[in-house]
Amino acid sequence: MKAERLWEALGEVGDSYIEEILVQTDKKNRISREGRLWKTAAAAVLLAFCFFTGVPLLAAEVPAFYQVLYQISPAAAQFFIPVRESCEDNGIRMEVEAACVRGDTALIYVSLQDLEGDRIDATTDLFDSYSIKRSFDSAGSCQRVSYEEETGKATFLVEIIRTDGKPVEGGKITFSVREFISGKAAEEDVPVDLQPARLAERENVSFMEASRITGYAFSEKMPAEMEAEDFSKIVLQPQEMLYSPMDKIYITAAGYLDDMLHIQLAVRDKTTLDTHGYLYLTDREGNRVDSYSSIFFMEEKEERVDYQEFLFRIPKEELGKYKLYGSFYKAGRNVQGNWRVTFSL
Repeated sequence: MKAERLWEALGEVGDSYIEEILVQTDKKNRISREGRLWKTAAAAVLLAFCFFTGVPLLAAEVPAFYQVLYQISPAAAQFFIPVRESCEDNGIRMEVEAACVRGDTALIYVSLQDLEGDRIDATTDLFDSYSIKRSFDSAGSCQRVSYEEETGKATFLVEIIRTDGKPVEGGKITFSVREFISGKAAEEDVPVDLQPARLAERENVSFMEASRITGYAFSEKMPAEMEAEDFSKIVLQPQEMLYSPMDKIYITAAGYLDDMLHIQLAVRDKTTLDTHGYLYLTDREGNRVDSYSSIFFMEEKEERVDYQEFLFRIPKEELGKYKLYGSFYKAGRNVQGNWRVTFSL
């Protein structure tokens, strides 16, 4: 990317975001000279462009970018640290491309590239299988920021923030990945060919106390008066499949209990292909109505099955006014390996 191309690219950063950066820069620096303030603010915008728009502009690869940034702020230019440490396993190369330290935060670009096929694509997800080992207490996150179709390379931005607020002062970081998923498919906001009113009238509905509840979710803030022991452990007994909106995703039970419509969603291969879904209702005006709460539980017999039971707090006699919709997701492949890189900040 040439210098003039870089300035054009800055237009991709939203005005509101740039304004926020400028405000924060002004607060932090309080510089009397307008020229110096402009340079510092511009450098902040350039850094934001690099690290938050998914464009890995590395100094070693793009001299023009480095020259422009250095002219604006030599200090900001020093944030860029080419790393270029990599490892290979199962035909996949993982490379730590570059790192940047800003106060209590370290930003790290990591890429994955398939050397043997096309197992990496624009949907590649590390699937919470990554690990960040560091010498200080911190919180970490990782998200995919770009995919280059020409090279088949997916790039991820790793963010590490010290929990004590102190500056990150070098040290070694070990970033490792044990698996990733790709080939993800999505069916979003699709109608489900089941009528809520008829589901509420189902006969011979049986219930059970789930022995392996894995969690609860509320569409709004959890009622303050509720304690953990107050959460319902009564769920529908899984039955034969009522409907399948996507492979490995099934509606397995439905009924009306405790003034709420229960609809049970079952998925297979959740832990390997991130199979999951969401159910919701719409009224006659098309307004979305999310479940009041949901219960997560699992069963392991011949194979593991994960369940999410959605509870809609709607009077039984009014369910005829609603339709059932859902969004459903799953990956096409799971690739495992042992990728590990240790580098210095």
